[in-house]
Amino acid sequence: MNSENVVIFERGSFQLGVTKKLDPVVLEMLRDMTVGSTGAQYLHKDIDERMKQLQNKYFMYLNQSDHIKATVTTALRVIEEDFGGANAYYIRYFMFNEKLQASKEKRGRHGKPGLIKSLLQKYFAESPAVHGLSFDEDVKLPSFYYAFFDAENYRSTELSQILGLSPVGEFDTFTFTRLHPQRSSKVERLEKVHYESMRAKLKDQYKSFSVYTDQFLFMKENYFVWRENGEIVAGVQANPCEWELKHMSGFTGVFMLHILPHTPGLKQYINPKKFKFITLDYIYVKPGHEEKLQRLFTTMLNEFNVTFSIFWQDVKSPLHSLMEGMDMGLLSNFSKVPTGKIMMTLSGVSEKQKEAIIQKPVFTCGFDMS
Repeated sequence: MNSENVVIFERGSFQLGVTKKLDPVVLEMLRDMTVGSTGAQYLHKDIDERMKQLQNKYFMYLNQSDHIKATVTTALRVIEEDFGGANAYYIRYFMFNEKLQASKEKRGRHGKPGLIKSLLQKYFAESPAVHGLSFDEDVKLPSFYYAFFDAENYRSTELSQILGLSPVGEFDTFTFTRLHPQRSSKVERLEKVHYESMRAKLKDQYKSFSVYTDQFLFMKENYFVWRENGEIVAGVQANPCEWELKHMSGFTGVFMLHILPHTPGLKQYINPKKFKFITLDYIYVKPGHEEKLQRLFTTMLNEFNVTFSIFWQDVKSPLHSLMEGMDMGLLSNFSKVPTGKIMMTLSGVSEKQKEAIIQKPVFTCGFDMS
């Protein structure tokens, strides 16, 4: 179980394996990887930092004659569901050689997708620990892989099918913006002495969610709270991010990339080459204090000197309906994203276990999206 690199399958010139070590070549590929396809396309500028922050990483690789043809980065989260413990592997990054993403006609003529698909689906049908590589997860627990896909990213949707993922739910992207965000004196950075009590509050609030993890809670000590009479009534984790916006479809894309950055009075609010924003995670609100969230989010924009924040919610989440009624700001009208798909492998869980997972809203974390 201490091996760092395990070859799982070999078929002809193809070799599929898994490792805990990030290949420098793969890291360089990730730095240059444009996310998205026909809709929004962007380049993550925080790859190196995200890799360091991501815990319990597995790197699946598919080689042909010692050349990397595909690689998938997954992260283990040991979670608790209504039926007990489970190994949930979040699919964080995946890259496929362009030739493997060719048209269906070309793939059909070459006959390789059947082989590649069978190899990949065998890998994603079970825990990597089964093959002798682990982070001490219990292989007797149910195991599944899951991911979130942009509805406009048809290439990713097709690749998800190759990996053996099936749609089990939907999520929406919310953009909260303010041109001149103001602080509230009620908001403060949470002191470490209160971390465990806050962790308990969040665990209770998200007990009705599946795949909940608090791995990224309190990252860089960036958890902020709103207090009333000394009591925490709202809270949020803020994470700074930077993307390079490459393409956005339709009039929205034209406005965001080519008009807004050159409009007097507005151009300072977005730089497509260095699009800086924050994600909002682990949102907490005590019933009866929902109106505090809007001012809390505005304070976060002021705190990090940005005008954009982004967060994601399963459409079944109670927070989803709350966000729909919130004033998201002027610029949010130009950054709407179609409803995305929550995808999951089903071979490692029973039908009853699958239903227990998907009947509840799936916990979404901005760290996983950015």
